[in-house]
Amino acid sequence: QIPAQVDYKTHIAPIMAAKCNSCHTGQKSESDKKPKAGLALAAAAGIRAGGVIERGNAEGSEFYIRVVLPPGDDEIMPPEDDGSPLSAKEIALIKAWIDQGARFSSGSGELGEIPPDLTVRKVLEMRAGEPNADGVAHLQDLGATITPVSVSTPQYLAVEWISTYHETDDSDIEQILHIAPNVTELDLSRTKVTDEGLAHVGKLARMTRLNLNRTGISDAGLAHLGELPSLEWLNLWGTPVTDAAIPEITKHRKLKALFLWETKITPEGMDTLRKALPDARVIADTDAEASRFDNLDLDSRFDIGQ
Repeated sequence: QIPAQVDYKTHIAPIMAAKCNSCHTGQKSESDKKPKAGLALAAAAGIRAGGVIERGNAEGSEFYIRVVLPPGDDEIMPPEDDGSPLSAKEIALIKAWIDQGARFSSGSGELGEIPPDLTVRKVLEMRAGEPNADGVAHLQDLGATITPVSVSTPQYLAVEWISTYHETDDSDIEQILHIAPNVTELDLSRTKVTDEGLAHVGKLARMTRLNLNRTGISDAGLAHLGELPSLEWLNLWGTPVTDAAIPEITKHRKLKALFLWETKITPEGMDTLRKALPDARVIADTDAEASRFDNLDLDSRFDIGQ
């Protein structure tokens, strides 16, 4: 019988271990073989990164579609020559888990408390390994969308609020600190983040990209970001920042793109920034091409503290 609530650790992870992970593992084998099809199923981060699960919709999830194919189909998983097919109960468990939201959290209280003395240095000392599943689930419950930034580095996460941005405030943003070692990209555009909320953001030590467009943050708030060592992309479009923020902005020597359209920074201030940050593109217009992520030199995208 299928339980009313399917638990990833209790019900799904053992199926993966028995039927999937010999080929789809995040750890290279003795032969230095990479995960089959680049899909690592041995950990939650790899499953999220693979894009084969559509939360709440098993019938639309590639993972489920593959395991229910008829015997002999070339696309069935696991392949017949690599192991036995999933049992009817295993398939039912996977379907129920995905339909219930494909949560990796166990609800076991692993979320814990955010250390009150958390700092950039302490976050850098934390290993960016498998993200805290309960922390991810908690943020998702608060309306956040959390995705790995790359299939090859599923431990690095992008966090954004897409449909609930208008409700997202400093208390929600503070909860990101539960997964602080893993966050490299953060989109807070149009949220209710304040200068006080940026004090939480300023502890995300591995962050490379930060979007604050159309928020109410001010010059004073940017001071909370001064210790971030790896920031490469900063969007301040539509914020009330002024020339007084220039000393704080120029602390980020790794900046490659800085968006300042509809701020209160003067043309003279723009010139000052361009001189102080010669490797950064200081963008003061709405050029769609200039606003893209993928036309920048991103070779050092993950040149961040480990």
